[in-house]
Amino acid sequence: MYLAKVIGKVVSTIKHPAYLDRKLMLIHPLTADNQPTGRCTIAIDYVGAGEGDTVIISAGPGTAAEVFGFPRAPIRELIVGIVDHTDLTKAIEK
Repeated sequence: MYLAKVIGKVVSTIKHPAYLDRKLMLIHPLTADNQPTGRCTIAIDYVGAGEGDTVIISAGPGTAAEVFGFPRAPIRELIVGIVDHTDLTKAIEK
């Protein structure tokens, strides 16, 4: 799991059946201090996230297949939560 920022929507007219009726979002991974890092990727939205939201991404093998019931779904990233806020100062104090 990791945090990412939703930076846009992805629209596709022809897609794999696992993507039907699913919202595809373009996401950018974030560092612990909310700075963009790495490359952007596409994630399926499971929680109703929107552009500009900081989200929790589950990228474990088989997560999306288990959630959506597709045994061999070609889904790597799945948006599973919307972050209200993060507080890194408490983690540093310990």
